[in-house]
Amino acid sequence: ARRGIASRHPIDLPQGIAKIGWGAFIACSSLVSINLPDGITEIGVGAFSYCSSLESVKLPEGITKIGRETFSSCSSLTSIDLPQGIAKIGWGAFEYCSSLSSINLHKGITEIGWNTFNGCSSLTSIKLPKGITKIGANVFSDCSSLVSIKLPDGMTEIGESAFSGCSSLESIKLPEGITKIYSSTFSGCSSLTSINLPDGMTEIGEYAFKDCSPLTSIN
Repeated sequence: ARRGIASRHPIDLPQGIAKIGWGAFIACSSLVSINLPDGITEIGVGAFSYCSSLESVKLPEGITKIGRETFSSCSSLTSIDLPQGIAKIGWGAFEYCSSLSSINLHKGITEIGWNTFNGCSSLTSIKLPKGITKIGANVFSDCSSLVSIKLPDGMTEIGESAFSGCSSLESIKLPEGITKIYSSTFSGCSSLTSINLPDGMTEIGEYAFKDCSPLTSIN
């Protein structure tokens, strides 16, 4: 598909397609919805990025990975259901999806890449499934409506600036496996009043809690 194609109608891709290439529908600014057929196993980098009118998409069960920047800057996308078989979400996959208010992350996902939900300013809450051991840098940065998040036991690493600019986040409990808070992890969390640190914590990085002015309790 050529850059900038406009379509006000839903697109139904035909059966038999197994792969969508890099940037296949990039900047199709009038594309509202798309149905992907069963049999697709791979979606290329930035395949639907900058589809600013895209409101809904149905992913087939055969998808095992959401690639890098797949839905980046899809500013009208409000929700998405991820298939059970997905194990990895690539970096920036939903970056700047400013209308995204809910997403279901199923058990089986083990890795969430850098910047995955960066700038998802309508996201209010999210529950990470058991099995995730690491979330990358800037994953939830500038999710300004995020009030709560549940981190699973077994998580061992939270990347730098992961929650920076989450100005509505009020409290968070870190799993016992976390031993280090990287730089700027919670900077700009201007509603954060309390945080529970695990007993094994050995290091808190630079500016980790910068501008967390209401913070009154660290346990």
